[in-house]
Amino acid sequence: MAPRDVVLLCGADRSIQVLDVNQGRVVSEWPDAHSRAVHCIAQNKGSAFAAQSPDLHNLFLTSAVTDGVKLWDLRTRRCVRRYENHSNRCHACEASVSPCGRFIASGSEDNCAYIYDVRSSRYLHKLQRHSDTVLRVAFNPAMPEIYLK
Repeated sequence: MAPRDVVLLCGADRSIQVLDVNQGRVVSEWPDAHSRAVHCIAQNKGSAFAAQSPDLHNLFLTSAVTDGVKLWDLRTRRCVRRYENHSNRCHACEASVSPCGRFIASGSEDNCAYIYDVRSSRYLHKLQRHSDTVLRVAFNPAMPEIYLK
């Protein structure tokens, strides 16, 4: 199953489902992937402007309030890493994978955004001085920039 042939689904029942669009059915499910409703799912889409290993396209992120951000692998069907330094107690703060596949950004309730190293789970940068909770994060696919809202 190639990552481009799947749709990832998540929701209030705390599960993640993988829908194979070629077969038209759910081919994998992770019940209780988080302790709370999953509010964000982000695939590693890569970019035409950044090179990355094809294996990295099998990774995706999920997040849930009070449960941090989790990195999943479609091949092993397991959570391979957790990112928990940011504050996420009551708002749906999103996460995003960088175009090169080396970094993850997450919003936070402490009015900051956090940039994590995908491989180590530790945060590399804490982007401060925002006036409110950072709910949305997105990497620019062509430039080394990040959008925060």
